[in-house]
Amino acid sequence: MGDRTTLGKYISTRRKSLGFTQEELAEEIGVSKSAIAKWETDGGLPDRDNLKRLSKTLGISVDELHRIIELANAKPIDFEINITPEIIAALEAYGYKVIRPGESDHTP
Repeated sequence: MGDRTTLGKYISTRRKSLGFTQEELAEEIGVSKSAIAKWETDGGLPDRDNLKRLSKTLGISVDELHRIIELANAKPIDFEINITPEIIAALEAYGYKVIRPGESDHTP
């Protein structure tokens, strides 16, 4: 499995392809330049409101941004079993515990 795109890498690449500097993107969204730099280096994630403004500015849906986040956090074993990381994330979001092959179902 190759290197998966993180949200930070996506924001940086998309920002550059749209011709924005970090300062311009920050101004457009209403955050500081340091917030953009933090997101682009995967030092944190935008909150819900900023994610919404970011999606509008970058021309991508919030759902797609969530998929990028989920895929970046997927474990390598998730790609070897017959279930997608999106399904695993959805199950876990509803409180199900997904036990991957080789993991114990015993909670310490």
